[in-house]
Amino acid sequence: MGQPSQFEFHLADRLGYSLGHDSAAGFRLNGMFYFWKQTLGFNLHPTIAGALRTPNPRIADVATGTAIWLLDLARERPDTFLEGLDMTLEKAPAVEWLPANITLREWNLHDEVPPELEGKFDVVHLRLLIIVVENGDPSPIIRKVARMLKPGGWIQWDEYSLQGMRVVKARPEVKTEALESLGQFWDANGRQDWVDHLPDSLEKEGFTRTQITYYGPLLEYLRAEDEAFIVTCEETAHTLASKGQVDAAKDLYQLAQQGSLEILAGAALATNKVVCIAQKPAAMVHRNAAGPEGARMQ
Repeated sequence: MGQPSQFEFHLADRLGYSLGHDSAAGFRLNGMFYFWKQTLGFNLHPTIAGALRTPNPRIADVATGTAIWLLDLARERPDTFLEGLDMTLEKAPAVEWLPANITLREWNLHDEVPPELEGKFDVVHLRLLIIVVENGDPSPIIRKVARMLKPGGWIQWDEYSLQGMRVVKARPEVKTEALESLGQFWDANGRQDWVDHLPDSLEKEGFTRTQITYYGPLLEYLRAEDEAFIVTCEETAHTLASKGQVDAAKDLYQLAQQGSLEILAGAALATNKVVCIAQKPAAMVHRNAAGPEGARMQ
């Protein structure tokens, strides 16, 4: 099978949310949560956790998915009000099974912030929006988060840094052509470089105390993480097919299958995890996605 063309690498640019909403997708998300927890060693960044002095603080998890991050955080912070937001809650547990301090509501990140969410939260957490950010520009999302935060509130954004993505081998003779092509597909010639510039993007929108930290992958979890990556590719191939890109879907699916064999043989795509935090100042001029003008919120 031939390698996809350079044009096909850019198919990832315009898919929007390309992943599934079924049980397999939920299982993938829950598994990936534990890889992140083992790598980072925390849910809430220690700087933010140490800065929360408000009794019963409020924390939002945007694009909460299965709500697994909130469920784990609820054990650590039973005194905290936790709210999960997503365009659909079909991957989340039944509301009757949630801890008392967790609430969920539907909200599409690409919609305007509802008035009742403005200035509500001490912390807004985001994770794995790398395929959701449009045109390589996180600024519209950052502006919405700013509106949701109280003065002095914090943003915590967790992502993969594709700039540091590399193929590793347990044994030098292992073939890695498919994994290399899959890495190029997702990187799309630097489309995801915005992740490494998150501090600059946050500062341009008025945030302060920005900090970005890189976490290298754990070798013992590389195979498990890459199996989740293969499932992600298969879900994306399904989305491509549903949008009429049948040939591209076939190519991507075949690459995923070959990549799976390379993983079984002892190869992996190793990707750094990134956590970026920043604080909203006591006074900030808010800008909406349409332009720079906005009302000052104290």
